[in-house]
Amino acid sequence: MKAFVIAVVLTAVLGAPRPQQQQATALVYPIIPYSYQYETNDAATGNFHNKAEIKTALGHVFGSWSVLMPDGYIHTTSYNVTGNSGFLPVIVKTLPQASGAVASAAAAGGSSA
Repeated sequence: MKAFVIAVVLTAVLGAPRPQQQQATALVYPIIPYSYQYETNDAATGNFHNKAEIKTALGHVFGSWSVLMPDGYIHTTSYNVTGNSGFLPVIVKTLPQASGAVASAAAAGGSSA
């Protein structure tokens, strides 16, 4: 009977789940700085948008994009990601600036067409 109890205890102890071992070293990827930008300006279709972004040697990312919406406003999102802060956007809605000829005509009370 003692042998049976010892066998049951050994089975329970040896069969118990063991904690997972931690990895000795984590993979570290180098920071690769970059920058890019583009713009679409198509008056025929009313498609106006742009984007620009940079990543510094410290790994900080800064950027913005703008788009002319059907309501006539430009929606601009500026953002940064620094350290462990995550994605921090600031969104601004503005009216497009009038060209010089349109602004002069509007000031004079006329039209540019």
